[in-house]
Amino acid sequence: MLIGSARTRAALCALLAGALVLTGCARRTGTDEPSGSPTPSRSAATASPDTSPTPAYDLTRPGRARQIIDFLRRASGERPVLRIEITVESANLTYLSEDEEAETIGYANGSISHLDATIEYIDQAQFDPDDFAFDDVAALFETAARISGSDQEQDLQINEYDHGNVLMTVTTTPESSTVFFRDDGSVINKLNLTRATDIAEALADTVKDSPRIISARIDRDALTVRVRIDESTVEERTRRTSLPTIVSTLKNSDKNPSFDPAAINPEVVARLIAQTANQADNASASDVSVWIGVDAGGTEPRMRFQVGSTEIVTDMNGMVQKQ
Repeated sequence: MLIGSARTRAALCALLAGALVLTGCARRTGTDEPSGSPTPSRSAATASPDTSPTPAYDLTRPGRARQIIDFLRRASGERPVLRIEITVESANLTYLSEDEEAETIGYANGSISHLDATIEYIDQAQFDPDDFAFDDVAALFETAARISGSDQEQDLQINEYDHGNVLMTVTTTPESSTVFFRDDGSVINKLNLTRATDIAEALADTVKDSPRIISARIDRDALTVRVRIDESTVEERTRRTSLPTIVSTLKNSDKNPSFDPAAINPEVVARLIAQTANQADNASASDVSVWIGVDAGGTEPRMRFQVGSTEIVTDMNGMVQKQ
């Protein structure tokens, strides 16, 4: 059904005035159905492959997606937001109703309307759209196209990825590789965990603002840190080379010693990975595993680099203690 009063519809028309001619802004009764389908990329899917139709209101233009999402939030009654979806010409917002059910409201063709909910509410993280940098959707789409190799029917989504971690993603139809973005609009890059810059990015994604960690481990395709959350719980945060960080919770009441993650120098770690590989008859650097932590009975963190039968143990400055 169509959303809002005549005043609300007038506000939408005023918001879009001066752009291009829209449909659906005429005065209607509350029982009217919107003339156009608000499902994402509907017109793009049916357009001739030889043409590039200009949408009535291009949401990839700077600031426009933000305007429409703000309007949908107001139309939803400022309810908690669970999911946002934006294409070139449409936007959907899924929110938590007063009955604690997921409801979706969408914009397309100059109208807003209720849609079938795109998700079921199962205690997903709620978020504030103002915390996410989607003011320039075109820039996000261009970056995603460069990384994935496709710009076909791009779809920006904001929702929970894992354990309360809300991210932005861009997908395409036909499906290509999903491109992930942080809330500030920076890309979650594919990593090579033998390089200092990539080790630094993985540490930032896993450590976050934790002042102490129990350990850090680097393997071929992942960097994992363990962080004590309370006396009986440890979080294991894993950043895989091609995916965002995922979190698992472990019951652990051991008195594991911890250390300041700022003591880890990615340049030193990368240098010692290469050194260990060279000493192991030129093994691949990606085969070197790294463990960083405080040994049982110790007081200071150490780093252990191992590949095959070759092992190097150093202090945090890279001074070799054992090999």
